[in-house]
Amino acid sequence: MSATGGALESLVASVVGPRPEETFGAYLLARDEPGAELARAVERAVFLESFGNTPEMLASEYAPYEDSTVFACIIDHRRMLPVGMMRIVVPSPAGLKTLNDVESIWGQEIDDVIERTAIPMDLDRTWDVATLAVMPDYRAKATGGLISMGLYQTLNLAALRCGMEWLIAVFDVPVFRLLSEVLCMSFAGFTGIHARPYLGSPASLPAWCNIAEADRRISETDPHLHAILFSGTGLETALRPVDVTRASQLVA
Repeated sequence: MSATGGALESLVASVVGPRPEETFGAYLLARDEPGAELARAVERAVFLESFGNTPEMLASEYAPYEDSTVFACIIDHRRMLPVGMMRIVVPSPAGLKTLNDVESIWGQEIDDVIERTAIPMDLDRTWDVATLAVMPDYRAKATGGLISMGLYQTLNLAALRCGMEWLIAVFDVPVFRLLSEVLCMSFAGFTGIHARPYLGSPASLPAWCNIAEADRRISETDPHLHAILFSGTGLETALRPVDVTRASQLVA
């Protein structure tokens, strides 16, 4: 991470406030508030390690969507460190990065792709998970599932609070499989779109999720997981849930 230990800890303290009892906490951050550097630091470190994406490349790639970006961040309260993050792009005149990249990189018109996939996607009610990253020390079995689950819990709770109906993302294929198998997230590929190299990943796939359908399916198949992902209950002893009242304020 680019910030020094003292500077990073100071930023964490500004976001967390009085140190909580829980080991971890989930936070939503506006792209222009100082605390957003915590999420950006995790993003830079992980994407350089995993895909060779330099900070300059990331800055250039996401610059068109800066004004429509909100960050989710998981913080280790004991070590005063950011350990996981999501970059969420919300609807704006710039469009959604995943859909723009389907046209520019996969070479297909997004209206045709959505029609072919036979989904009634409303782009004004769609959020784009542009990046997702967990620090290496927190990918082990003991904490890896907790950090990822905390990020998706935050995403779902914030999306529901803001009246969103759809999620989209471009996933590295191993991550896509992990989400399907471990978190049971209901992401699916678009019809006629196949995995291809993308921003340093040898194989990535654009995918979509209908939030209401995921809510219904997981409630039927795994009530405990459903409580975590859609009600924000079940992780409280280890992870303080996000304050969803911030969600609509940040998006607005």
